[in-house]
Amino acid sequence: MMKKLLPQANTLSLVIRTFRLIANSTNCTLDEIADFNDFEKRQASYYSNACLFLGLINEDLSLTSLGKEIILNPSETKVRIYELIIEHELIGRLFSKTALYPKNVAIAKGKSLVKSLYPKYGEAVIDRRTRCLIGWCEEIIDYMKMRI
Repeated sequence: MMKKLLPQANTLSLVIRTFRLIANSTNCTLDEIADFNDFEKRQASYYSNACLFLGLINEDLSLTSLGKEIILNPSETKVRIYELIIEHELIGRLFSKTALYPKNVAIAKGKSLVKSLYPKYGEAVIDRRTRCLIGWCEEIIDYMKMRI
C-alpha cells in the first residue's frame, strides 16, 4: 500500500500556483496559502498535501531537492510538474486511461486501480480522489492539445 494520502486538491493549476507561492516564500504557512488562493484553511491543506504527494515539498512546507530543482526555471515549472505527474507511478497510469478511454470508462478503470493500491479507503473516498486525479490528467491533456 502507498504511504502518502491521495490528493484531494481538485484543480491542478491551483496546485502549481500553491507550489510557486511556497517556493517563493520564507516559512510559508497554511494561512498564507489560504489567503493567497482565497481558500479556507482546510483547502490550503489539500493543496499543500498535493505538493507533498508529488514530492515537491516536505511536511513543514519547505522545498524538497526536487522542488528546488523544478522552481529554478520558473518558465518551465508547469511543464516540469506535468512531466512529474505523467511519470508518477499511480497518476501516470490514470493519465493513460484518461487519454485512451471515454471519461466514464477511465473513471471506472481508475477507481479499480486506486482501490487496489489503497484498499483501506472507502468507496466514496476512492471515487472523489480518482475523479480529482483524472481531473489533473484532463488539465494536462487540454494543455497538450493547445500546444499542437
